[in-house]
Amino acid sequence: MDFSADQPAFSFAYDSVPFEVSEWQVEAAANGWTYRHPSGLTIAAEYRRFDSSEAIEVLLRLTNEGAEPTGIISELQPVDISLPVSGGAGATLHHARGSLCKIDDFEPLTTDLPQGGEIALEPNGGRSSNGVLPFMNLQGPEGGLVVAVGWSGQWRAVLSRGGEAVRLAVGMARTHFRLQPGETVRTPRVLLVPWRGEQPATGQNLLRQLILKHYSPLDPDGNPCLPPLSHNTMMTYYSQGTTNEREMLKMLQRCAELGLEAFWIDACWYGTVGNSKNPEDGWAPNAGNWFYNRQNFPDGLARIGEAVAAEGMDFVVWFEPERVYTGSMIDREHPEFVLKLPDNPTGLFDLGRPEAREYLVELISGFISDAGITIYRQDFNMDPLAFWQAAEAPDRVGVNEMKYVAGLYDMWDELRRRHPGLRIDNCSSGGRRIDLETVARSYPLWRSDFSDAGGPSHGQGLAVADQVVNGLSAWVPLHGGAVWSAQPYPWRSAMATGASLYGDIRGDGFPMPLTRQALEELRRLRPLMLADYYRLTPTTTDMADWSGYQFHDPESGSGFAMFFRRPESPRLTREAGLQALEPEAQYTIVARTGYEETSREVKSGKDLAEIMVTIAEAPGSVLLEYVRL
Repeated sequence: MDFSADQPAFSFAYDSVPFEVSEWQVEAAANGWTYRHPSGLTIAAEYRRFDSSEAIEVLLRLTNEGAEPTGIISELQPVDISLPVSGGAGATLHHARGSLCKIDDFEPLTTDLPQGGEIALEPNGGRSSNGVLPFMNLQGPEGGLVVAVGWSGQWRAVLSRGGEAVRLAVGMARTHFRLQPGETVRTPRVLLVPWRGEQPATGQNLLRQLILKHYSPLDPDGNPCLPPLSHNTMMTYYSQGTTNEREMLKMLQRCAELGLEAFWIDACWYGTVGNSKNPEDGWAPNAGNWFYNRQNFPDGLARIGEAVAAEGMDFVVWFEPERVYTGSMIDREHPEFVLKLPDNPTGLFDLGRPEAREYLVELISGFISDAGITIYRQDFNMDPLAFWQAAEAPDRVGVNEMKYVAGLYDMWDELRRRHPGLRIDNCSSGGRRIDLETVARSYPLWRSDFSDAGGPSHGQGLAVADQVVNGLSAWVPLHGGAVWSAQPYPWRSAMATGASLYGDIRGDGFPMPLTRQALEELRRLRPLMLADYYRLTPTTTDMADWSGYQFHDPESGSGFAMFFRRPESPRLTREAGLQALEPEAQYTIVARTGYEETSREVKSGKDLAEIMVTIAEAPGSVLLEYVRL
């Protein structure tokens, strides 16, 4: 598959007439081209290229520079390109589920694209990774094209095959609007990464490295900000029905003893939240009540924030500002800022409205300063699409969504500008708003709600779900989730570049030495999780299967592979060849079934490409760490 166009093409219809460049005045710009129509409609096509990469990023900005409303702009696709594929050649799309709080969250999928076939991908309800992940990899006979969509709303990608080509169209799902004089909107951002070879992982690893180098927020040393090793204290609220400053400070001391990097207060500090057993007094009906619960936190969070800082830890605090419950503070004081639906007690805070966004930034910024918050956690437990659609006129379809999504980015950017060094945790009922734009501003510390409070009720399915959800690493390098146990099998199933201890860590029965061993293993492996990623086994939710993956650093020749034998697997041994090793090179390889070293030997890259792995226990795991000599 060849991708060699100087610039990706875009498409749309203007008053039902397909775009033809001959009718527009075209001007070169510093980062692309500007197209001007006699009616006053101007399209700035922005293209970004990267050093040492053939990747290109596409974004359109549309402005009405005229004195009258524009004509109708419809079917707007910032990327609409044709990729040559010979008629008899194979074409396959590698993609993934999004998050739906299920055991198969982020499961990798493979779909063939035959002659005359079509694949259409689109999330549910207006959240970008709600059911479908906005990353995909189209593979042909000699390579392919990775596509990453940056749009935290209702995007859509359609791949259709006919003749000697595959057509790829990416944009919003619905656009049919006119712009008012002086009005500007933008499209989804789309990153295209061509690759050559036979393994789809080649393209996905190019994407991973581009994200780490050019998108992920960086620390003062220029390195990607890693998700922290933390403790989420929310289970204390669920188990006790309430929580308070005293309990938080007690848990903070245990976190410090473990050497954790962040202390995390979730949805239990604000409004009238007092009893998780009472639905009317729980955390959800208090969304929109953004004031301290002085009964449980008489000093707000300032004292806790000071104690967290004194321990040298980051302070994570939960907010859900986009959801506004009827009768809450925001609903009473600023009903004009809230989009509503009939008979729905929950409204949507309108981030597309500048004065509403300014109010919210001021409100949240005050909490960040007062409490010393260093990681702002934004949750979003509702689907916004119906609210956007209900508020749009027939000639403004898509505008509410465009302004809302752009407003979300403006809000996050402004919070980071006001609070240098602030990091953002992107949660949306788990990992339901993960896309190129949110990855550029945040990381998901809670990638799936499947492992939330009901996690242990899934039994062995919880660890299987964690093994599947870690497939997110094939596309997104930085993420984390809940870890319920420090035993090697469940701990390794869940660990990623970040991890959060869940459950109650305060009691005398909590396994401090074992947890320290688990944390030390993750700290040792974490730098390699920024390298290349390979799946070593098919990904399923079958309790009788094995699961395995590998991280490999091609520069140093080091890496590790992790294997899991699930509880119902009858197989003690499995062939699981390691990837990307030099056949003639020698590698020292260390095996660990627990946290202590089990064996150490020297093998060639050729031998490791055909290695047999044995796990005596079911369930059980083995970690293989290797270094090129």
